[in-house]
Amino acid sequence: MKRKVKKCIPCILAAISVINLSACNWIQNVFAPGKCTTLATAATAEELHYNEQNEENYQAFRAKTNDFSAAFSSAAYEAYEKDGNFTVSPISLFMALSLTAECSLGVTQEEILSALNTSQTELNAYLPLLYRSLNVKHTGSSLLSEKTLGKLQLCNSVWVNESTELRQERLDLLSNTYFCDVFSADFEKDNAQANLAVQRYVDKKTNGLIDRKFHLDTDTLFSIINTLYLKDVWTYNGDEIDRTKDKYEFANADGSTKSTRFLQGRYITGRAYETETCVSYYTRTFHGYKIKFLLPKDGYTVEDIFSEENLAEINAVTDYDAEDEENLLRYHTRCLFPEYSASYYGDVRQIIKNKFGVNKLFDVDECDFSPLTPSTPAYCGKLLHATKLTVNRKGIEGAAVTVMQGAGAPGPDEYTDVYVDFVVDKAFGFILTDSYNVPLFSGVIKSI
Repeated sequence: MKRKVKKCIPCILAAISVINLSACNWIQNVFAPGKCTTLATAATAEELHYNEQNEENYQAFRAKTNDFSAAFSSAAYEAYEKDGNFTVSPISLFMALSLTAECSLGVTQEEILSALNTSQTELNAYLPLLYRSLNVKHTGSSLLSEKTLGKLQLCNSVWVNESTELRQERLDLLSNTYFCDVFSADFEKDNAQANLAVQRYVDKKTNGLIDRKFHLDTDTLFSIINTLYLKDVWTYNGDEIDRTKDKYEFANADGSTKSTRFLQGRYITGRAYETETCVSYYTRTFHGYKIKFLLPKDGYTVEDIFSEENLAEINAVTDYDAEDEENLLRYHTRCLFPEYSASYYGDVRQIIKNKFGVNKLFDVDECDFSPLTPSTPAYCGKLLHATKLTVNRKGIEGAAVTVMQGAGAPGPDEYTDVYVDFVVDKAFGFILTDSYNVPLFSGVIKSI
């Protein structure tokens, strides 16, 4: 009997994205060449309502993204072989692996679900809510210009080789429940054009931030692609925020220094949070996205503090201990921090194997994709991850989500207000989250 040969399934992750998916015919017309056909359009995702965000079981599911983020981010940084700045998008990987779990069965699926610390029932119920929470368009005031608008957009898609036999009910589930657009392209016989269509799609969905070839092989049966894009400003009118009047000496990780004026964040009620090895505080964009800085204490390096334990603990903090009741002091802290940028590109299969014990997914003989590919055995041959993040005087461009919530100002009381600066003046770690602390980017800045 002739042995069936399993084919490789490249899973592509792009950590920044943009607007709703356009039809492939549009891609062909604008970016020709690059050939593909739209098979299904994702169901419309409505913004997640406040009551849904705060439902107890969904909160518990959302918290699991923090644990996954801490584990993946620290492991990815430990495996990072470059000296430059580093950032990954844990939520993009979480989303793509979740979709992969939906397409797999048996031990393959069990290992993925274990890595995500969830069950298939829980995933079915709450992954669509997570997707909806990560799709927000901040329209701002009609009196403001376009430059003040904020946007967060998550996109899921499945790319199918034209000759691959797939279960239609599974594609329908991906499209209707998990908001996936589905395309077909001829990876086998017209590989260059199929790859170009993927490249142009990712470039468009990431607003030009990620424009690269992914080199999907001619034996590609299908590919899962997740993209996520965020852009926000610091101020109501979209103007640049102030820099400090004086320059600070920023200590790079290699021992060199750079003299520069820092960006001035807003005062936020609270004070720095401390672990054994680092101190942390955060700044917010206009629409509420948070950058949480991790600054090494004396005697420690950024490598020491960018650990799974620190990342999980710091991102779970909700109480920044603003009030000193004994001395009747109320603290307000602002971050003074440098402009910076970071990026990442690599195949993260080995990280997922070593850290999370996901092995069957990448095993040519034992991977089970039968829920999607009933007649052709398949396995995942690539798990690519790409990111880019910029923080400057105008705002941030990267990945995150938020719900902006206002409260009335309190009346006068007996507390004395104390204003403190949290100065990020040496190599640091960071976590970029939404207002509900879903970690979308995390990374290390070694130099500016």
